[in-house]
Amino acid sequence: MQSAAYDEMVELFADSAVAERILNFHPSPIMQARIEELLEKNRQGSLSNEEQAELDEVERLEHFMRLIKARIRQKLKR
Repeated sequence: MQSAAYDEMVELFADSAVAERILNFHPSPIMQARIEELLEKNRQGSLSNEEQAELDEVERLEHFMRLIKARIRQKLKR
Protein backbone atom coordinates (compact mmCIF):
# COMPACT_ATOMS: atom_id res chain seq x y z
CA MET A 1 0.00 0.00 0.00
CA GLN A 2 1.28 3.45 -0.84
CA SER A 3 1.70 6.08 1.81
CA ALA A 4 -0.07 9.43 1.69
CA ALA A 5 3.32 11.12 1.31
CA TYR A 6 4.02 9.00 -1.76
CA ASP A 7 0.66 9.97 -3.25
CA GLU A 8 1.38 13.64 -2.56
CA MET A 9 4.70 13.41 -4.41
CA VAL A 10 3.02 11.75 -7.39
CA GLU A 11 0.40 14.50 -7.42
CA LEU A 12 3.06 17.21 -7.21
CA PHE A 13 4.91 15.92 -10.25
CA ALA A 14 1.68 15.23 -12.14
CA ASP A 15 0.68 18.89 -11.71
CA SER A 16 4.06 20.08 -12.85
CA ALA A 17 4.43 22.59 -15.65
CA VAL A 18 6.82 20.10 -17.25
CA ALA A 19 4.20 17.38 -17.70
CA GLU A 20 5.06 16.89 -21.38
CA ARG A 21 8.74 16.39 -20.55
CA ILE A 22 7.80 13.86 -17.89
CA LEU A 23 5.59 11.94 -20.32
CA ASN A 24 8.44 11.82 -22.83
CA PHE A 25 11.11 10.85 -20.31
CA HIS A 26 13.16 7.69 -20.91
CA PRO A 27 16.40 6.64 -19.25
CA SER A 28 19.55 7.67 -21.07
CA PRO A 29 21.25 5.03 -23.23
CA ILE A 30 23.96 4.68 -20.58
CA MET A 31 21.38 4.14 -17.83
CA GLN A 32 19.37 1.76 -20.01
CA ALA A 33 22.51 -0.30 -20.66
CA ARG A 34 23.21 -0.45 -16.92
CA ILE A 35 19.65 -1.56 -16.20
CA GLU A 36 19.91 -4.28 -18.83
CA GLU A 37 23.23 -5.40 -17.33
CA LEU A 38 21.68 -5.59 -13.85
CA LEU A 39 18.64 -7.48 -15.15
CA GLU A 40 20.85 -9.99 -16.94
CA LYS A 41 22.97 -10.55 -13.84
CA ASN A 42 19.76 -10.95 -11.86
CA ARG A 43 18.52 -13.62 -14.29
CA GLN A 44 21.86 -15.41 -13.89
CA GLY A 45 21.68 -15.10 -10.11
CA SER A 46 25.01 -13.29 -9.96
CA LEU A 47 24.11 -9.87 -8.52
CA SER A 48 26.25 -8.56 -5.69
CA ASN A 49 24.50 -7.01 -2.68
CA GLU A 50 25.34 -3.54 -4.03
CA GLU A 51 23.98 -4.39 -7.46
CA GLN A 52 20.80 -5.80 -5.91
CA ALA A 53 20.32 -2.55 -3.99
CA GLU A 54 20.90 -0.59 -7.21
CA LEU A 55 18.37 -2.70 -9.11
CA ASP A 56 15.84 -2.33 -6.30
CA GLU A 57 16.24 1.46 -6.43
CA VAL A 58 15.83 1.51 -10.21
CA GLU A 59 12.64 -0.54 -9.86
CA ARG A 60 11.24 1.84 -7.23
CA LEU A 61 12.04 4.85 -9.42
CA GLU A 62 10.50 3.21 -12.47
CA HIS A 63 7.33 2.46 -10.51
CA PHE A 64 7.22 6.06 -9.25
CA MET A 65 7.63 7.41 -12.80
CA ARG A 66 4.87 5.12 -14.09
CA LEU A 67 2.51 6.42 -11.40
CA ILE A 68 3.33 10.01 -12.27
CA LYS A 69 2.82 9.40 -15.99
CA ALA A 70 -0.50 7.66 -15.34
CA ARG A 71 -1.69 10.56 -13.17
CA ILE A 72 -0.69 13.08 -15.85
CA ARG A 73 -2.58 11.12 -18.51
CA GLN A 74 -5.67 11.04 -16.26
CA LYS A 75 -5.50 14.81 -15.81
CA LEU A 76 -5.09 15.40 -19.55
CA LYS A 77 -8.28 13.42 -20.24
CA ARG A 78 -10.36 15.73 -18.03
